[in-house]
Amino acid sequence: MANRVNLRQRMGATASWTVLGLLLACGGQAMAQTTPASEQTAAADASADITQDDEDIVVVGSRASQQSSNARKKNARTATDSIVADDIGSFPDRNVNEAISRIPGVALGRNEFGEGESVAVRGNGPDLTRVELDGIGVQSTNGLAINSDNGRSADLRELPAELVKSVDVVKGSTADMTEGSLGGTVQIKTRTGLDFKKPYFSLRAGAGQNSLGRDWTPDFNGVAASRFLNDRLGVIVSGTYSKIQNNGHGYENTTSNNRGYARLFDFDQSPEKTFEYNINTIGTDAADVAYGNSTAPDGTSLTPRELVTLAAGAQSKAECFEIFPHNPTGTNAQRSQRILEQQSCLNQWNDYTPSLIRHFMNAQTDERYAIDGRLDYRLTDDLTVFAKGTMANRKVHDQNRGRTPVSLFNQNVNGTFVTDASGYPRVRSVSPNAPAGYYLFDPNYGLNSVSSNATLGNVLNVVPNSVVVDDAHNVTQMTLTNNRVTIDQIENIIDTKTKYAQIGAEYRGERLEIDAMAGLTTASTSRGDMRTSRSYAYGDATLTLQPNGLWDIDLPENYDETDPANYVQLAQPPCIGGGTPPSCIGQNDVAAGPTTGDGTPEYTVGQMPLTTPNFGVSYSPALGEASERIAKLDLAYKTDDILPFFTRFKVGAMYRKNKIDRWGGGGYTAQSAVGTFGEDGYIPAIVVPTANVRGQLRACEPTAGSSAPGGLSCNYGFVPSVNPINIRSGVDTLTPQELQDLFTRTLEESDSEYFGDLPNRGDLPPAWQGIRTDELFAALGASQFMNFDCLKTCVGSDGQVYEQPVTRVQETIKNVYAMFDFEQELPWGLLFNGNVGVRGVFVDVKGSALLTLNSIRTNENFNPEDPNNPGGITTFTFSQNTTLSGSTSDWLPSFNFNLWGFNESLVLRLYGGKTVARPNMNRLTAGGNCTIDERDLIETGGDTFGCSGRVGNPGLKPFTAWSYNASLEWYPNADTLFSVAYGKLDVKTGNPIAVTKTARPFEGSDQVDPVTGEPLSDYEFDYPTWENGPGYKRDIWEFSAKTAFTFLPWFLKYTGADANFSILGSSVTSGQQDPLTGDIMAPPDESKYYTNASLWYDDGKLNLRLAYQKRSARFSCITPCGGNNIDINYPGEQWTNVRLVGPGYNPGVPRFNDETTFIDAKASYNITRNFQVYVEGRNMTREAQTVSTGEYVPFADGTPRIMRLSYGGRRIMGGVRIQFGGK
Repeated sequence: MANRVNLRQRMGATASWTVLGLLLACGGQAMAQTTPASEQTAAADASADITQDDEDIVVVGSRASQQSSNARKKNARTATDSIVADDIGSFPDRNVNEAISRIPGVALGRNEFGEGESVAVRGNGPDLTRVELDGIGVQSTNGLAINSDNGRSADLRELPAELVKSVDVVKGSTADMTEGSLGGTVQIKTRTGLDFKKPYFSLRAGAGQNSLGRDWTPDFNGVAASRFLNDRLGVIVSGTYSKIQNNGHGYENTTSNNRGYARLFDFDQSPEKTFEYNINTIGTDAADVAYGNSTAPDGTSLTPRELVTLAAGAQSKAECFEIFPHNPTGTNAQRSQRILEQQSCLNQWNDYTPSLIRHFMNAQTDERYAIDGRLDYRLTDDLTVFAKGTMANRKVHDQNRGRTPVSLFNQNVNGTFVTDASGYPRVRSVSPNAPAGYYLFDPNYGLNSVSSNATLGNVLNVVPNSVVVDDAHNVTQMTLTNNRVTIDQIENIIDTKTKYAQIGAEYRGERLEIDAMAGLTTASTSRGDMRTSRSYAYGDATLTLQPNGLWDIDLPENYDETDPANYVQLAQPPCIGGGTPPSCIGQNDVAAGPTTGDGTPEYTVGQMPLTTPNFGVSYSPALGEASERIAKLDLAYKTDDILPFFTRFKVGAMYRKNKIDRWGGGGYTAQSAVGTFGEDGYIPAIVVPTANVRGQLRACEPTAGSSAPGGLSCNYGFVPSVNPINIRSGVDTLTPQELQDLFTRTLEESDSEYFGDLPNRGDLPPAWQGIRTDELFAALGASQFMNFDCLKTCVGSDGQVYEQPVTRVQETIKNVYAMFDFEQELPWGLLFNGNVGVRGVFVDVKGSALLTLNSIRTNENFNPEDPNNPGGITTFTFSQNTTLSGSTSDWLPSFNFNLWGFNESLVLRLYGGKTVARPNMNRLTAGGNCTIDERDLIETGGDTFGCSGRVGNPGLKPFTAWSYNASLEWYPNADTLFSVAYGKLDVKTGNPIAVTKTARPFEGSDQVDPVTGEPLSDYEFDYPTWENGPGYKRDIWEFSAKTAFTFLPWFLKYTGADANFSILGSSVTSGQQDPLTGDIMAPPDESKYYTNASLWYDDGKLNLRLAYQKRSARFSCITPCGGNNIDINYPGEQWTNVRLVGPGYNPGVPRFNDETTFIDAKASYNITRNFQVYVEGRNMTREAQTVSTGEYVPFADGTPRIMRLSYGGRRIMGGVRIQFGGK
């Protein structure tokens, strides 16, 4: 026995020396790929070989958990990596996202607070990764009411790590696994009462602190478990409560962190282009759809492709006007179109400037509580029934404080310019009445549209000789005048509730195994945003670019954003157009109408009171609900010793019903008006008001002219809107002193210093005061409407109750599968085993959203020779929630082959399988605006109509891929693992792309034309929709090494290490391109490298762990990434904001999340067997995160183009744990 132990020690020492050398040589970037699935206790069996006489080896905590995870990997049925309960507890992780990110091939996305928010498995984001809790799908919560593009991504932050028994990241697949992932499935399992041989109780109490906010907040967890009724009934109950103070500070150089730098003005007047259109990046069928109000130079219709091609050929600004000459005699629409074409050409010479500079200080009070309970009853030795329930809730009180310190840019502000309208194009100049500090720029080519007329010259708040531009046409310094500082505050309550319920039975006979389960998951997230801002004018500011990519702002000495009186600045209104006060026009007349009530007359400046700027107040409610109902039955029969080669056959079936509902502000016209407003027979439209509140707050002081007859009154108090869709909004008007008092009592001091402990914070500005939006809103007249009363249903203008628009997706999924396991002994001590199977997936989809239908019918006055005469047609408009349906079916084969050698210590694994994941729910819903025009039937005899707004396609195929994996794993002893894996993901059907097609989108729907009663399914439409997108190929390399250094002397024998390094590379021949270079971007959120490494020490008393995590940069999107300004793209694959609007095409740039490195640590000490103290830390090196354009469009000297800098501080936590009983 002693010889056997010594032999094991020598083998372990040799393997461990190998791992140690590998770790040192690679600088911590060792190698990994793993594989768990079985519930065997191999680690305990391995440790049993070490006798009590061998006092040099102590198998406890970290080492035991490492042995367990190695054993799970070794005994898995397909490519899998695992973390078991003790392992999770030994990491400084408070949610499951962070725990599983230590696994090879899993990359963690941290939010602005530094917390793990999402994971990508082998480059596939959370929306392409199925997450299961005890076999039931974990629902999206963040995506329900906050980020609608992530409606399929599971949010694991509500699930504390203490509730978890094991987490398996399955990178392969078997036929009995639930589909829904492209590259990996996350399977979370919780404990059962039968896992404990003795009554068990543990309680952990701690407190945590963020280094920015510095408040200590509590964190508790308790677990109680026992067996009853002669050990046949197992009961376990666990609960967790935590209150977290999150602080996240940000500095943005671009609008909303998803636009690029702006290119609006040509400051350097260089003949060299700043950029040139790349005609090779023009794509999608929309590129060849002609504009409606334009012609090409050759007299034919003009398309986006032709426009961009012509603009790219221009070699000077003057040539832009030659290619696209002015059109003074055209209609308004034709003149406006020509101006956009000219601007698109001229934009190539404009210089880069920040699009918006803003500072953010976000603070959250995040309360999380979870309860998990399970009953297991062993009816017989073979049959166990169980029932379990889990509740994981989260309530977040979020304060988002923003400051916009400068005005980028005050362009052509009313009162600052006058226009010479004697010719065409018109010419703009600085108004003699303009405040000091406004200057004229680019009078020959600075083109704008004024009432559809081309107007040259831009009047800006920029000192001309202050502007410095580098050789790459980037502004690096400038002085802005007439600046305003704006303090913006968003306060919201995010309330998330998730519930899981499950019942089932397990039968384990000598040969027959049966698993039956039924479960229900529900999740809901509500959010109510209260937002307001205040601003004041302070004068000049000089902006200078710093080497780190941020901007230094030199403010005047009298700048004081802390004085409430500064925000109550009364002023008379500017003149509209020409003239001088007080006789010039200050407010134009507004005609009476359905949305303007009785209208208002024209007022001169002298007839109007003094007012402050209108300060916006808004309330935006949102609600999302999701559920999954599931039932499954699995039957397995063991055939070893009965049949050669085959060891088990397994079949099964599953039923799932997934449903996601989401409500936003809503509001729509349920039925259009009949007749003409103000005339006999007019019937007003039926309007359902929006649940959003969009009000204004201001101070007003009467003047002699406003108080005189015919003057404009201040109208103090709350005046509701007369627009039926906005009747819940209005204007609150106060006296100047009342407004100053309100501002004073709703000030709130900052709870932290801006970027307080960020290393090398440099010249970043100080913190600022916040706004108590709850107290301010309570003082407003519109506060009565700031609730959820109008979110799902609301009373329309006719007094009837109507449903609000809802985005709804319902999927019914049915599965069947069959598989077999096999095993065959081979010569030379080799063993060949594995499994082969196939799974059928049959999906029915229903997608609902608000659809507006316009039915245009001819009347008795219709003249075919004048078809557009409004007197000859009658238009009826109806809006309602509309449902479209579709179905798909897939067969998913899979195989897993394992070849074992050297007494089953070395294994070569091969896997191949077909995988699918459902597309984004927003691509499946109806939506849009469709028109049935009877004139088309008369003029063409056809029955093809049109739709605007993209109509969803519920028949979209899922993401589809063939996934392959090959791994070589060596297990020289229970402590040690070497693994190298190669994976291949061949995606056949990728992200849906936007197309325009002619088809019957309402086929299968019961919707009818409200005018004729004819079913819409009979009509063909030309409509924009979604089609299955192109695929791509991805190569994955994963290297891993783990060991315990038991061979080292002294305290070093209690140490160990593990490291893994992953490499991803995608071969993409189509997809998102950089508009300017034509480079094809990697799939979103794919990092090329991930690295994890940790060193640990555990002697049974003291446990120490230091964890290192690095992730390389990853592409996010082409700006504006779903936004609607700054970057205006021509048609291109998967780009957003594709439209020709002012100020013309101005293509976006790639947006990247830059490389990050985080170091986390934990220490615990067992004072007694039952009492432990611990301390842990996250982001110990105080790492910040940046978003930038990567290697694209840098400044001339190499300064990075930073879009946003984010910092969440360092978090520490300490506490005690007591426990009794157990195994």
